[in-house]
Parts: sequence; structure tokens; C-alpha cells
Amino acid sequence: MMITIRDFKTTDKANFCAMAEAFYNSNAVSHAIAAKNITTTFDLCAAKSPYARGLILEYDSHTAGFGLLSFTHTLEAGGLVVLLEDLYIDEKFRGKGLAKQFFDFLFNEYNGKAARYRLEVTKTNQHAIDIYKRYGFCELDYVNMIRLVQ
Repeated sequence: MMITIRDFKTTDKANFCAMAEAFYNSNAVSHAIAAKNITTTFDLCAAKSPYARGLILEYDSHTAGFGLLSFTHTLEAGGLVVLLEDLYIDEKFRGKGLAKQFFDFLFNEYNGKAARYRLEVTKTNQHAIDIYKRYGFCELDYVNMIRLVQ
């Protein structure tokens, strides 16, 4: 079976929106999000924003998931931070090596460019935590804080 990872195309919008809605209504996240956030994010990525990148994961020519990246700079690590905002693999494609392929792609794509990779995961998503640890991620002793803008 062939695994492909590629940037969003405008024709991916319906598939992405359905997968993002499924992801944000699963136990992998702490809360649902507004539908407009999904379409806004897709449009930003499809327009090749320098701040966000959307990737489609395909398995044997079938859309199997997506990854969303955003980018910032860190003084602490002295360079580019690649934030893995979301990684979603449709249930029927799990266990087929897509996460491994995604991380191989990610680390190869930003090799020599990124000073740090970062992601968030809910404490209850132990399966994802185990996967991320296999790829060298570790927990930080920070409290994440946000201020929502309405």
C-alpha cells in the first residue's frame, strides 16, 4: 500500500472539513470548535499562508487523515518552532503506519530549519501520548494558558 503526504488542494475542502469535525467531536480534544474555524483554517492553508500548513494523508489513494502545522520563532531554542496543531487519522486507516510516515515526513521536511517541534495532547489521550513519545516528544513542566477572544 502506498502512503502519500501532500499539501492541501482546494478540492480537499469537503474531506478536510468532515475529518476536522470528527476530530473536534472526539475524545482526543477537550472541546468542540466552531465550524467557521474549520473553513477559515482550510482557506488559510490552501492559500499557502506562511503561518499555517495543511497536509493530507492518503493511503492507497484514499484520504486517510490530515495534519495541521503552524509556525513561530522561539528565543529559548533560537529558531523556528514547528507546531503540530492537529494530527488526525481516520479510524479505518489507523494501525497502517500513517503516524510513522507523517513524523518521518515532518522531521525530514524541516530538518535543518526547525529548532523545535511542539504539540499539545489531552492528558486522557494516552494512545497519542505513547505515539508522540516514540518520536522523541517529552512532556514539559509548563502550564498552558489561553485567553479566548470572543
